[in-house]
Amino acid sequence: MPAWFLIGEEDRIIPAELQRYMAQRARTQRTVAIEGASHALPVSRPDATVHPILEAAALRVAA
Repeated sequence: MPAWFLIGEEDRIIPAELQRYMAQRARTQRTVAIEGASHALPVSRPDATVHPILEAAALRVAA
């Protein structure tokens, strides 16, 4: 199953660079970096978090 990885650029728990490494190792289909987002992406940047989630869901429904 394709996996997407959302990265909070302002994450103080898991640095963004480490998240990029983890996404690469997991061979994700897509990685999305969200500027200004903390570790709690849906709380810190709900406006930017919802779009990749809806896009991934739409691709899954269309398949």
